[in-house]
Amino acid sequence: MKNKILLIDDDEDLLRSFQVMIESKGFDVITASDGKDGYTKLKNEKPDLLVLDVMMNTDLEGYNLLHVIKQEPAYKKIPIILLTGMIDKLGVNLISGVEDEEMLPNVHFQDKPIDPQVLVKMIQDLLKE
Repeated sequence: MKNKILLIDDDEDLLRSFQVMIESKGFDVITASDGKDGYTKLKNEKPDLLVLDVMMNTDLEGYNLLHVIKQEPAYKKIPIILLTGMIDKLGVNLISGVEDEEMLPNVHFQDKPIDPQVLVKMIQDLLKE
């Protein structure tokens, strides 16, 4: 059975390029272009891993969604790759909060831009753990 990956990002071009690359490596991919749709798909599709952009329609939409997800026991253990260019855009460093294993377990910070092949490797490594 293929692992299922949920990609949430408001950049449609980036979303599609990541989807094509990840699917080419044998994963099933579900996409969402905002946090609300992403949360619905998380509940309905039960992915094995989530790739979440921080900066979407609102500056912290992805980060807020991350906190909602990690508050629910059913999703606490799901690995999440958090993509952000926030340090460049806002001068805000969220790494310390993201890397707090008690507060946000199984969250892995990755700065944008990211090479799609590097993202695929991260996904493969996290699903092996």
